[in-house]
Amino acid sequence: MDEFPPAPLNATARVVTTMVFLLTAFFVFLVFRHPCSHPFAAVPMLLVPAVSWGLSIRNYSLEDGKLVIHRPIASRRIALSPELTAYLDPDAARGALNLSGNGGIFGYQGVFRNGRLGNFSAYATDWEFGVVVKTGGKTFVLTPEDPVAFMARLRETADSLK
Repeated sequence: MDEFPPAPLNATARVVTTMVFLLTAFFVFLVFRHPCSHPFAAVPMLLVPAVSWGLSIRNYSLEDGKLVIHRPIASRRIALSPELTAYLDPDAARGALNLSGNGGIFGYQGVFRNGRLGNFSAYATDWEFGVVVKTGGKTFVLTPEDPVAFMARLRETADSLK
């Protein structure tokens, strides 16, 4: 099994993550300070950072012809096809609209759309490390710390499927 760590969070994701934690802490503090509120009122506020952390990228790996995005909860397995294409594109997400998912808390995960790629699934931490992977009719943008080594091993794995 080959493992590849994700790139460090970019500045935007670090700021968004910090702001979400500060706002969450502030609102939870207000809930406990208000005499009429119930402590369970804080639970919905804690869900956003908790779920975002649970879906954050821990690493990428290649296992048995599949690309695996490891996360604390619900790792994602993507079957690789022999016709796989992968290329480095630091501008892959430029102008992308977030259709569903997370746009900066612990990274960028979800479905995005832009004019160049159409709809794509992102499992990213820093767009500058963007690797576009097209396999099985779907497009993914991943951000491994070492994109060149990742793409080389990804292509080797796809070639072995032929």
